[in-house]
Amino acid sequence: MPSAAHLDRLVLNQPSLPKARQWLEWLAYHEEHLPQAHGWQRGLSDAAILLHHAIATAARRLRRNPTWDFQGTMTDDTQPLEDIAQRALTLYESLDQRDFPERFRHLALCLYGALRQQVRLGREIDVMRRMGHLDVDVLVDVKNETASEQ
Repeated sequence: MPSAAHLDRLVLNQPSLPKARQWLEWLAYHEEHLPQAHGWQRGLSDAAILLHHAIATAARRLRRNPTWDFQGTMTDDTQPLEDIAQRALTLYESLDQRDFPERFRHLALCLYGALRQQVRLGREIDVMRRMGHLDVDVLVDVKNETASEQ
C-alpha cells in the first residue's frame, strides 16, 4: 500500500480528487484525523465520507467491476445504490443545522445538494442496471429550443 505522503501528493497536486480507489486509500490513512470534535462536525464528516463511498460504489457498478471482501473473494452487490446514498442523506438530515457555524452553512448546503443528487443517481443506476436502459420523461419546448425533465 502506498505511503500517506505519496497519497497526499496524488490528491493535493491535482485540480480534483483522483480515482475513487485512490480517494478511498487516501481516506483510509486520514479518516481518523478529519474534524470530529463536535456533533455537527462529526455528522458532516461522516455524511461526506458516506457520499464518497456511494460515488465510488456507483462508479464500480457502472463499470461492472467486481467487489472483493476482506478474505479476497468476490461478493455480490446486495444493497441498492439508492439505499447507500439514502443512508448518508438521512445522517445529514438528522443533524441540527442550528449548530452549524455561519461560515459552514453554505458548504453544508452544497453537501446536502450533492447527497440528494446521489440518491437520485443511485436510483437511476439501479433501474438502468436492472432494465438495461433508463427511461427519462422529457418535455421538449420546440419554440424556446429547451428540454427539461419531468
